[in-house]
Amino acid sequence: MTLSRRNALGAIGAGLPLAAAATRALAAPVVPPAPLPVPAGVAGHEPSAPPLPPGGVPPIYDKVGLEWVMDILPFCSQPEYMGSAQDQVASDGYRNDVWPIIGGVFQGRGIKGTVIPGGGDFPVVRPDGVVVVDALYRLKTDDGQQIIIHNKGLGYTEQKYRLLPTFEVPGAKYAWLRESVFVATLTFPIPPSIKAPDFGPNANGRLIQVFRMT
Repeated sequence: MTLSRRNALGAIGAGLPLAAAATRALAAPVVPPAPLPVPAGVAGHEPSAPPLPPGGVPPIYDKVGLEWVMDILPFCSQPEYMGSAQDQVASDGYRNDVWPIIGGVFQGRGIKGTVIPGGGDFPVVRPDGVVVVDALYRLKTDDGQQIIIHNKGLGYTEQKYRLLPTFEVPGAKYAWLRESVFVATLTFPIPPSIKAPDFGPNANGRLIQVFRMT
């Protein structure tokens, strides 16, 4: 079956509007779809922090205070040598001396008593020279209550110590010791202005001043 010339032209002419529409569609600019919102925290889209005010310190909404609560004067005997640094390597440095606690006294607001002999300080010297303090011993109040104190912190080459003591004590009278957060300083040797007990020529004492965070 063949088409006449007129029929063929008619068929071609009928297709021209469709071809023109297709050409116009291809020539029209392509508008990309709007991007979907990205949840906060997705990599590359983290929310930015607000700029710091002049001076570089943001507003402090819950200020931390310090309240002195007690002075502790623990006394140690001469350190016991545990071996060379190579033999006594700890996980974060080396430990070659132990300081046994032989007694002492403490006094504060509504609390006072003695340091029970026993326990000690087991310091670790880190490779950078900073001393990791780790002391565990007991206190006994003047009304007979025993308190376990675990004093951990850092000591620096300039004899500056910052400690975080925790207390274990039963009962209600001294419950504030286990319900509060404390920081402490350590001064060695004891300042001469403080009257301290005499534990003999080989004993060495230190002053620990404890503060409660408020």
